[in-house]
Amino acid sequence: MDTDNPNSENDANAEEQLPPAPISARAAEAGAVPSPSSVPFEFSGDTGEYFKIWIVNLLLSVVTLGFYWPWATVRSRRYLYANTRLDGHAFDYLAKPKSLLIGYIVVLFFFALYVIAGIFNPLFVYPVLLVYGIAAPWMIFKALRFRSRNTAYRNIRFKFSGHLSDSYATFLGWAILVPFTFGLIIPYWEMKKKEYFFDNLQFGKTYFNFKAKPGEYYKYYLLFFAIGMGLYFILLFLIFGGMAIFGDGFGAMQFNAADETFSTGIVIGMAIAYIVVIAAMVIFQQGLWLKLFNYNMSVWSMGKFRFESRMQFWTFIGIAVTNLFASIFTLGMLIPWAQIRMTKYRLENMYVLAPGGDMGEHFEAESEEEGAFGEAATDFMDFEVGL
Repeated sequence: MDTDNPNSENDANAEEQLPPAPISARAAEAGAVPSPSSVPFEFSGDTGEYFKIWIVNLLLSVVTLGFYWPWATVRSRRYLYANTRLDGHAFDYLAKPKSLLIGYIVVLFFFALYVIAGIFNPLFVYPVLLVYGIAAPWMIFKALRFRSRNTAYRNIRFKFSGHLSDSYATFLGWAILVPFTFGLIIPYWEMKKKEYFFDNLQFGKTYFNFKAKPGEYYKYYLLFFAIGMGLYFILLFLIFGGMAIFGDGFGAMQFNAADETFSTGIVIGMAIAYIVVIAAMVIFQQGLWLKLFNYNMSVWSMGKFRFESRMQFWTFIGIAVTNLFASIFTLGMLIPWAQIRMTKYRLENMYVLAPGGDMGEHFEAESEEEGAFGEAATDFMDFEVGL
């Protein structure tokens, strides 16, 4: 004990009675990084509100022979972006309709060439397709730049820093190899396409990182190839089983020339086949997309932040299948409901894994470098082509 200081004993007792330092403070003193916490995305879009936007967009696009499409796209995206929140802040879509109109005219030009070439001579279609195929990587490059720079969060823009040469290598170079590898290179090619976008995306001055492994892509492609073959055999069983039960066996596949009608068996078999084929296509396409999307999110990061998708396979498939049939049987009137429903499920199952659950410090630093509204919203040479 220090006798020179009459309060030393009291100070010692006071130190012993002090509460322990908070975990975050102790971690900071020790130089440790706080464990990541999930920060969820939120979506507050309403079906009724979106339906009003959708129906007006549809009617005006019909009246203007499609030329209202850029304005319709901007209205829809601004609504969806404004209702998407992360850590209490909404996203912004900054594009001007006139910039989208440029891309619309480019696509319309190629479509007009295709139709005119087919009218004069079907063989003329192939040169048009060749030119379009050569131009496609350039259009994809422009579209990615456009979409990225017109998306903002907390007044900070996203950017796409990929190169045009890489776009040609990715979307044309690998495509040429598909027939020579009998399609076996497709999973790897799909990974390279995702890598081109995810690994070249930038938020303010921070780059994203995408570290996918080819083996994971091949695993999911092989899995869904097996599922596809299984669905094919189930389809055959249902077709012939339906004709056997409701008709006269295989003889049910007959056309009655007297009244120009098909037998009951083949009609029921065709109806079953149609429904099962649609469901099978949705399961195959959307199921593969879901597995790859969940995986892609798990290997995607931005600085100290990581991403995670927790969508469940059968829940997602159920939403996708019912959305499709609801849209078909209502002649498209439930498309807005389907879009809001799917968007809500996707976003509310996506998370940013932030150290200590704190995102504010990083974004405050980014906003010092560049604000979303500090430069023109569009570049005349970049455009959206709807790819």
